Amino acid sequence: MLPTLLLACGLCIDLAMLELCQVRMQTAADAASLTAAYALERNTGGHTSLAKQEAGTYGFTDGSNNTTVSVLVGADYGAYQGRQDAIEVSITQQVKTIFMGALNGGYMTVQAQGTALVTPCIYLLGTGTQSPSTFWSITGAVNGSYICPINLNYKMEVDSPSHANFEAINLQGPSASLTGSGTATPTPNYMTPLVTDPLASYITSPAFSACTTTSYSASNTTVVLNPGTYCKGLNFTNSTVTLNPGLYIITGGATWANSTVTGAGVTLFFTKGGGGGFGQFQINYSTVSLSAPTSSSGGSVPAIVVFADRGWTPTAAQDFKLYFSTMQGDGIWYMPGAGFYIWNAGTVTGSSYFGIVADNLYLEGTDLTPRGDYSSVSTGNPFRRQSAIIQ
Repeated sequence: MLPTLLLACGLCIDLAMLELCQVRMQTAADAASLTAAYALERNTGGHTSLAKQEAGTYGFTDGSNNTTVSVLVGADYGAYQGRQDAIEVSITQQVKTIFMGALNGGYMTVQAQGTALVTPCIYLLGTGTQSPSTFWSITGAVNGSYICPINLNYKMEVDSPSHANFEAINLQGPSASLTGSGTATPTPNYMTPLVTDPLASYITSPAFSACTTTSYSASNTTVVLNPGTYCKGLNFTNSTVTLNPGLYIITGGATWANSTVTGAGVTLFFTKGGGGGFGQFQINYSTVSLSAPTSSSGGSVPAIVVFADRGWTPTAAQDFKLYFSTMQGDGIWYMPGAGFYIWNAGTVTGSSYFGIVADNLYLEGTDLTPRGDYSSVSTGNPFRRQSAIIQ
């Protein structure tokens, strides 16, 4: 009986050691996959080497101690198989046993896999109630030096000679929801889950406060404006305007025409009150360089450069229009109940991050380059709360 008992005890020790190794390995695989996803999200490069480096901090170094660490863009199994926004890290190690050597040659193979999603930069929430409720490109290319995933609830139309090129295209509908004679890369992931507002429970909406200025208009002048509540419009014509950092509450809409507008650390909140209702925001033949705040200051919203009231009642399919104008600057255009129309705007992007949350998006003659490096924002990537280890 004694040899049998000793063998049983040895087997239990070996199994416990292998189980502990597998738990540590799973933690390492999960951490490494998140590291790779962050690198792709931020366009820092070297996602494979960074993932392997992260696994090494947990004691699993690729090529050492009978260990192999592999990084795959596009999971090779499960519900996310082949998706280009799914980053899979696999760790395999030959573990030397103590008592089981007589049965298996002294080694057992332990393996773990972790998969994380790259966070999207564009969310189109419309389900067809507003026409066209689509990501729609007519004549301009939709490309960029860094391209992150996009999520769409309704449909995507890409008309020749346009090309939509993103890290991944996630469409809630079937293959018929991609239309047009243009091309989309990669092939969309169809029948993905319905997308809800990714910032609904995370970003606190500003509140309307008493009007500080009513029916503001600047024409043929140079002006510096301070944060405040601008009721019944904030309009510029043939002017050079500087917006000081902070929160601008705007009712009645705004029109910027033939002007140059700059501002750092700015949030524009479009709402109603003070005699002004929901109104369109139009930028026509202008040069605009606005960046969002990187932290909460003066009521501004970190990472949000344009914020449409969540109770928005549309006046048109696209209440936010960028027409024959250039738009540069880090920030999220957040308008979950309104459409965004961008026509012949050249390149629309930010230097580190640029995102859109809207009911629908219409593009023509525009190179849209969303980005996802929120490392400068004190609260991090606000969309990241929608992303996690998936399998």
